[in-house]
Amino acid sequence: MQFANILVGSDGTSLMEPVFDECGYLAQLTRATIHVAYVLDITGLGAQPIDASWEETYVIIKAQARRILDVARGALAKRGVAEASIIDVLLDGHPAEELDAYARSHAIDLIVVGTHGRKGLDRLLIGNVTDKVIRTASVPVMVVHDV
Repeated sequence: MQFANILVGSDGTSLMEPVFDECGYLAQLTRATIHVAYVLDITGLGAQPIDASWEETYVIIKAQARRILDVARGALAKRGVAEASIIDVLLDGHPAEELDAYARSHAIDLIVVGTHGRKGLDRLLIGNVTDKVIRTASVPVMVVHDV
């Protein structure tokens, strides 16, 4: 299968290392452009009043997200992906929904996400973005497990 555009959902955790390994390998095989996305999931913060402190918090969160994307870009470059073939994007909203919307609007051929492999109560309490991406994505999804 030929991939021209691969979307990687990054969460900034150490789980991303094996994901970047796989994406670097795929990019070298297919010469695909890698789109690295970080989704600011502020849906849980919606109940807080919007004031100056919220705006300051949002700026801080956004700056941290930008740092995560910079690290992702560097990690992919270290794995042989050409800088010109890496696009990073910062999205707002629910991660699964935003990743799918981005995939639809940017001719993405494959979404790559990581999973911690949580089970049982942890999965119920924490939720599972990867599970929702798998169930709702309009394109194929590759799941990379942590080691």
